[in-house]
Amino acid sequence: MIEEILRFKRVASTQDIAKRLINRGKELAVFAQTQTQGRGRRQRVWFSPVGGLYLSVLFFPESAVAKIPLIAALSVITLLKNLGFKKLGILWPNDILLNKKKVCGILCERYKNSVVCGIGLNVNIKRFPAKLSNATSLFLESGKEYNIEEILQNLLYNIESFYCQLQRDVVKIEDIYHYFTGIGEMVEVSYSGGVCKGTVFDIDEDWGLLLRDETGVIKKFYYGDIKRLKW
Repeated sequence: MIEEILRFKRVASTQDIAKRLINRGKELAVFAQTQTQGRGRRQRVWFSPVGGLYLSVLFFPESAVAKIPLIAALSVITLLKNLGFKKLGILWPNDILLNKKKVCGILCERYKNSVVCGIGLNVNIKRFPAKLSNATSLFLESGKEYNIEEILQNLLYNIESFYCQLQRDVVKIEDIYHYFTGIGEMVEVSYSGGVCKGTVFDIDEDWGLLLRDETGVIKKFYYGDIKRLKW
């Protein structure tokens, strides 16, 4: 599956490097110790100091393209479980929560005939800017520093394992449903077609968000930004 791992000390963005390597025609991973232009959804800046894990994986999936974010989330959740962390959650579509704080972000982008999956995991980061008050790291939650190379190897192993299962169509949404947060909550979804308010109803088999809108109609979203609303 992953035929090559490229390692860098400092890059602008691992996502951009992975995209530039698409002509190699093989699935590969790009890892960096720090990014100067790391980004999340809608070009938001991703805080990328030394102490984090910044990874992009270039996939050429034969099927189930919409489930690539699902296997990324499963891979991170499995990694954190194996490290002994509990109180884990997933905030659709791309945030992994630890003790209700964001410890990891996932950004999947379709590019030509590929999918570039970016994962930013806060490992040994000791402090965050004030504007990122809802962020945390493995260090802050455990008081321990981690070997980032070991974290990387374990994460890539998980990604390969779940990706192979995905191509055999044996990955099920039930594997991650326990960690999904937000069912029954009032939210606002901003997407390319506008804004939709409603109640989170469920997650579909193909990782789409099912939202019951204000008229009672169930609508499905594959991508979008979620804002939680007060009742």
